Amino acid sequence: MRRGGSAREESNGFLQNGSLQPKRSMSDRKASTASQFQENAPDPCPPQTGYRISILKCLLFYPLAILPLCAGVLFAYWFRSKWIKFTCHTCPLDEAWCVIVKDQDGKECVEYTHELVGDRGTAERVEGSGSITCEKEPLIKPHVGKERKPWVNILDARGKPIKYFMHRRLRYIYSNEEEKFVLLVGYDCNIFCNALHQMIAGSHGNLGLSHMEHASRLLRYGPNSIDVPVKPYHLLFVEEVLHPFYIFQILCIVQWMNEQYYYYSGCIFVMSFLSIVASLYQTRKNMQQLHDMVKQSCTVDVNRGNTELHDVPGESLVPGDVMVIPPTGMSMPCDAVLLTGTAIVNEASLTGESVPMMKTPLPQVEEAFNPDKYKRHTLFGGTHVIQTRFYSNSSVLAVVARTGFSTSRGNMVRSILFPKPFNFKFYLDAIKFVLLLSVVALLGFCYTLVILGVSHYNIHETIIRAFDVITIVVPPALPAALTVGTVYALQRLKKQQIYCISPQRVNLCGKIKLVCFDKTGTLTEESVKTSGVIMMTGNELCSETQDPTSLPPCPILFTMATCHTLTRINGKLQGDPLELDMFEATKWTISEPENDSTKFDLLVQGIVKPPPTSGLVGMEMGIMKQFPFSSELQRMCVLVRALDNPKVLHVYVKGAPEKVKDLCRPETVPVNFKEVLRSLTQKGLRVLAVAHHSMELQWHKSENIDRDMVECDLEFGGLIIMKNSLKPETTPVISVLKNANIRTVMVTGDNLLTAVCVARECGMIPRHHQAIVMKAEIQAHDPLPVISYEPLNSDGSVSDGQEMEMQPIAAERLKPGDLKPGDFHLIIDGKSFAVVKDYCSEDLFNKLLVKGAVFARMSPDQKAELVLGLQKLGYGVGMCGDGANDCGALKAAHAGISLSEAEASVASPFTSKVPNITCVPKVIMEGRAALTTMFSVFKYMALYALTQFISATILYVVGTNLGDFQYLYIDFCLATIFVLVMGLNGPYPVLVKQRPEGRLASINMLVRIVIHIVLIVGFQVAALYYLKSPTWAWSWYKPFVVTDPTERVPVCLENTIIFTMANFQYIGLALALSIGPPYRKPTYTNLPFLALLAIMCFCNTYMILTPPDWLPQLLDFMGLQPSPSITFRVGILLLVFVYIALVFLLETFVMSSRTFHQVIKVLRFKRRPNNPYKHVLASIGPTWPLKG
Repeated sequence: MRRGGSAREESNGFLQNGSLQPKRSMSDRKASTASQFQENAPDPCPPQTGYRISILKCLLFYPLAILPLCAGVLFAYWFRSKWIKFTCHTCPLDEAWCVIVKDQDGKECVEYTHELVGDRGTAERVEGSGSITCEKEPLIKPHVGKERKPWVNILDARGKPIKYFMHRRLRYIYSNEEEKFVLLVGYDCNIFCNALHQMIAGSHGNLGLSHMEHASRLLRYGPNSIDVPVKPYHLLFVEEVLHPFYIFQILCIVQWMNEQYYYYSGCIFVMSFLSIVASLYQTRKNMQQLHDMVKQSCTVDVNRGNTELHDVPGESLVPGDVMVIPPTGMSMPCDAVLLTGTAIVNEASLTGESVPMMKTPLPQVEEAFNPDKYKRHTLFGGTHVIQTRFYSNSSVLAVVARTGFSTSRGNMVRSILFPKPFNFKFYLDAIKFVLLLSVVALLGFCYTLVILGVSHYNIHETIIRAFDVITIVVPPALPAALTVGTVYALQRLKKQQIYCISPQRVNLCGKIKLVCFDKTGTLTEESVKTSGVIMMTGNELCSETQDPTSLPPCPILFTMATCHTLTRINGKLQGDPLELDMFEATKWTISEPENDSTKFDLLVQGIVKPPPTSGLVGMEMGIMKQFPFSSELQRMCVLVRALDNPKVLHVYVKGAPEKVKDLCRPETVPVNFKEVLRSLTQKGLRVLAVAHHSMELQWHKSENIDRDMVECDLEFGGLIIMKNSLKPETTPVISVLKNANIRTVMVTGDNLLTAVCVARECGMIPRHHQAIVMKAEIQAHDPLPVISYEPLNSDGSVSDGQEMEMQPIAAERLKPGDLKPGDFHLIIDGKSFAVVKDYCSEDLFNKLLVKGAVFARMSPDQKAELVLGLQKLGYGVGMCGDGANDCGALKAAHAGISLSEAEASVASPFTSKVPNITCVPKVIMEGRAALTTMFSVFKYMALYALTQFISATILYVVGTNLGDFQYLYIDFCLATIFVLVMGLNGPYPVLVKQRPEGRLASINMLVRIVIHIVLIVGFQVAALYYLKSPTWAWSWYKPFVVTDPTERVPVCLENTIIFTMANFQYIGLALALSIGPPYRKPTYTNLPFLALLAIMCFCNTYMILTPPDWLPQLLDFMGLQPSPSITFRVGILLLVFVYIALVFLLETFVMSSRTFHQVIKVLRFKRRPNNPYKHVLASIGPTWPLKG
C-alpha cells in the first residue's frame, strides 16, 4: 500500500480501496450485530432532517416568543426541536443550517452544522485527504476572511466545503453518496488486518503518515482529547433556574407575594435558593471530578513518514499514526492496534479486572479488523501498559485506530454524559398523575371563580385566589421528594461496600424477577486448583496422576509449563489465576527474556526451566509466540523452541475438550475420550484438553504465521483436571432467591456438564427436577435446523449419549405428560443458542428463554443477547459477574453487579467489593425498599396537596382562607420534614415472593387515593358540621360573615377548625403511608420518624386541648382563634384520633389484604397477564419438548 493514496482509498477517514476493503462475511455480520449490544453504541447513520431559517416563519413566531411573559422563549429552550420546526423549513441536508437527529431512544436533538476549516499551513494539495465520496484528490484552497486572516476549507468533489455536525461528542460528516450525514470512523472497521500491517511496511522504508496526511486527518478528526468542560457557576445557575420545576416555583412565589403571603414566600424563596446552590455545587463537583478523571496529557513517539521518531503531544494523534510503545509502558491516549511485540496491560479502568492481560501482535490475516473481536491485540484508551517486549532493540509499534470520544474510554465517558434512558413505568405514570392533578387544579380554579363570584368578590381578587388553588394542588417539591428513598438506599449500600454509578437503577432493582450468574469467580472460587492430569497410554486415556511433578517429559507437562500468558511484574509472577495455578503445579520457573535470551539467538516472550530436582536439567524452553485464549475459539496456543533442538518449533494447545478434539487427527483421539470426559464433568470438575505437534520452521517466520496454520493436524496429548469449588455463600443465596420466586440462571463460558453439576450443587436446578440438554444444528443438505433433546440424570450424567453426540429423546425413556412446565429445565451451549436464535422460530427461542437454566460455552456477546432477550419478554433482569467477559451483559441488565475491588467500576452500574453473590439479595432488597419509599412519598405528597386543596376550597365557601404562617407550618413542619424521615426505614431482612407495585397509573392506586379523598373531605366537613350544627348549639359560636373582601385571612373559628383537622390528617397520612413489611423494616424501627410523629401529635394536641397563657400570642401569630369550650376541644380531638386510627387500619389491613386485591382485579377486568413471558409459559403444553 503506497503512503499517499488517492481519495478513493481514504473515503470517510478509513481505507476503502478495492484490494483492502473486506467483504461482509457471516462473521462480520455477527460482529456488527454484537456491537448493537454495547451500551451507548453510536448509530452510524441516525434519522436526520435538515432545516434552514425561514424569514416568514421567524416574522410570525419570534414576536410570539416574548408574549406572554416570554413563554415562547421558555418553550424554545425546553423544546428546541419543536421551535426549529416552527421557525425553519426543511431543506436538503447538504444545505442545512441545522439538523434534527433522532436518537436510538426516540429523542430528537438539534445539532448545528459546521464546515471543516483549517489554517494556512495546510493550504496546499494533500494526497489522500479527501472527503467521503470524492472521486479525485480534493483541494484545500486558501481563502481570506474580512480581517484578512488566512483560513482554508476542505472541498468535496463538487467544490463545496465538507459539512459536519457533532452529536453526543461524535462527528458526523456529510456523504454525497448517502446524501446524509454519516458517522466518521477510524481504523476500527472496513479494513483488513493485513492492511494495518502494511502501514509499517511502506515503500522506501517509510512508516506512518506524512506531515501533510497528518494535517489533513487532524483537521477532519479533530484533536485526540476527551474533554469534559466544567461549566461556570453563572451558566449552571441559568440552566438550573430555567428548569420547569424552578420556573413553577418562581410563578408560585410571585402568586403568593401578590396574595401578601410574604413570610411564606420568603421562606420558599430561601429554600429554593439553597436548593439551587446545593445542586450547583454538586453538579459542578461531579463535572470537575469527571473532567479530572478523563483528563490525560502525555507525549508520544510517532513516525512521520520515515524511520525518524517525533515526540508529539497525545492530542495530535489521528487514526493511521504509527506510535511507539516504550518498554517501561505508558497510559494509552487512544485505541491502538498492536502490530509488533507484546504488551502487558492493566485494563481495570475499563473492565474492573485487576489481573494484567497479555496483548500480542495482530495476526496478518485477510479478515476485517474489529476491536471487539481482536481485543487481545488492541490497546484501549485509558488502560495502562505496564511493560512491552520485542526483539533486541526493536520498537514495539502500534497503529492508532480510534481517537477522542470514539475510543473505548470515550464511549465510557459518553455513557456517563448521556446515560441510557430507562422505560420505567413509574416515571411515565408520575407524569400522568401530575397531569391528573393539573386537571383537578383546573376544576378547582373554575370552582373558585364561581364561589368567589357569587360572593361578590372583585374580579382581581377572584382571579388571584383562583390561581392560588393551582399552586396548592400541584406540589412543586414533588420531583425532589421522589429521590429520598434512592439517596438513603445508596448510603446503606455504600456501608455494605456496594457502590453505584447509576442511581436511577436502584428503583429498577425492586422489580427484579430473574438473576443471571457467571460461574467461575462468581458462584465458584476465583482460584482454580489443579487436581491432576490424565496422560495417554496407547490410544486410551489412562488413570489420573495427581502430582504433575512426577510426570516424565511429555506433551502434557510441556503444555502446562509453556501454554500461558504469565509474566513477571516487579519480580512477581502475575496472570490468569487458572494458568498461574497450573504452572505452579509443575514447579517449573519462568524468567524474564532479557536475562537469558542469548541462548535462543533472539528475544523470546518467556523462558521456562524445570526444577533442579526433576532430573530434567537443561530442558529449557523459550516461548516464541503466543496466541492468547479467545472466548470465541475457547482455546490458547503457543509456539515453543527447546534449547536442545533449535531447528524444531513445538506447538502446544490447551482449551475446551470438545474444541481441541476437533483440531486433532482422528486416529490420535483416545477411544475412551467421551466416557472419561463425562465422568469428570458430571463431578463438577473443570477439564482442559491438550494437544501438540512439531513443525520445522525458521524462528523469524513464526512471527507472522497464521493461527489456523499452527492449530491443525494436532496430536491429542491428554487432559488437565481442575477443581473449582463453590463459594460457601453461593448455595444459601440461591436458596434465598428461589424462595423469593426470583428465577436464577447460569451463564458461563465453561463446559456444559460441569456447569450443570455446579447448578445442581448450588440448588439452581433442584435434584428432583429434570434437566434436558437442547441441541440445535445446521446441516449442509438441509437449511432447516435439527433440534434434539437429551435428558440428564439427577447426578448430572447423560441418560443416553454424551454432550458431543446427542440424540432425540426416546419415547420409552421419557413419555409425554411426564414433564410439568415447572419441573424441567433446558440446558444449552453457545453454538446451539446461536442456531436457535438465528434460524428457529421466535416461539421456540422464547420457550428456551423462559425454561433455560444453564447457558454454557456462551461468548460475551451471547451473554448480552440473552439478557436483552429476557428483558424483551418482560423480565426484570439482574446480572452478577466478574466485570471482564461479562461487561456487555452487566451494562445491558437492569441491575448489573460486578464483583470487583474497585469502588466504582465502569463495567457495570453496581460494584461490590465483597467478592461473593451476597450482594445480589442486598441490592434487590434495597431496590424494593427504595421503590416502596418512592410510592409512599408520592402518595403522601399527592394527598398532602389534595388535603390542602380541600381545606382551601371549603374555606372559600366560608369566605376565608389559610393564613401565611399556616401554610408555612404545614409545608415545613409537616410535609417536608415527614418526607425526609419517611425513607429512613431500612429494607426488610427477608426477601419475600411478592414484588412491590411498579405502577402509579393503576386502578389500585386510584381506588386508594379516592378512598383517602373521601375520608379527608368527610372528616373536615364533619368537623365544620360539629361547629355549626344546631344539635350542639354552641352559645359562644358566631358564624363568620365577610365584611371586608380585601382582608386577606380573617381570624375565625372556621379557619381554626379546618386548619387543626387538616394538621392531624397530615400526621395520620404520614403514619398510614409509612409502609413497613414486607419490603421495609417496621415503622417502629424508624426512630427519627417516631420522634417527629410524637412531637407533632403532642404539639397539636396541646394547642387544642389546653392552651397555655403564652399561647394566645402564638395563636394570633398563626391566625387562629381557640374555642372557649373544653367539651368542644375534646370532641375535635376525638374526631382527629378516629381519623388517624381509621386510615391506619385501612392502609395496614384492609388495602393490603388479599380480598382487596381480588376486588381490584375484578375492577381492572384483567383476564390475561401483561408480561410476555407469562404467555410463553402458559403456551407450554404437557407434551413439550417431546412434541411441538
